[in-house]
Amino acid sequence: MGKKSLLLELAIRSALPPFYSFSLIENVCKKKLEKRQNDKDILWVLSNLYISYKKYGEAKRTLETLLNSGIDTKHVRLLLSNVYFKLGEYIKVKEILSDGKTLSEKDKENYYLGDSLIRLECFGDAIIFLNNYIKYYPDEYVPFVRLGYAYYMQGSYILALEAYKHADKLKPLRNEIKESIDLCIEKLKKKENATGA
Repeated sequence: MGKKSLLLELAIRSALPPFYSFSLIENVCKKKLEKRQNDKDILWVLSNLYISYKKYGEAKRTLETLLNSGIDTKHVRLLLSNVYFKLGEYIKVKEILSDGKTLSEKDKENYYLGDSLIRLECFGDAIIFLNNYIKYYPDEYVPFVRLGYAYYMQGSYILALEAYKHADKLKPLRNEIKESIDLCIEKLKKKENATGA
């Protein structure tokens, strides 16, 4: 059964009473998997269903099954990195995205890798991926906050201040951003006083 026929069957079944439900589609997919355990189309649909309903543990299992059955594509890796990130498995995010082949500059997963690297205290590497992300998605304030934090932890207070100020423009009146700006200014003043003394 191809992906199109599976999707058609799911669409028809979900249009009939009792109408669309998570459990209906999950059950159809699971019954199909009983016959063909590693059917890539069914596993793909089921993985996306789990992600849509924030069932990340189940999504992780189905995506890892896809990966382990030889379906090692960019799409599977990117989706799996998203799931690992949601589950707080930052080392796995780093492992799956740091191969140099999976991630392109435009991929949204640059944020997941950048933030994961911050949590792993790899601030220099995090800066690279967060800068890639904000280049293509400059309207989100959280990546600028995370970038500011990475710069701050490296002692690059001017760059941290720039990132925090940009976040503040996107989301004014956030106390944590104002506090981060104040911390950067304080560090810069101390540095200036130390060199000027």
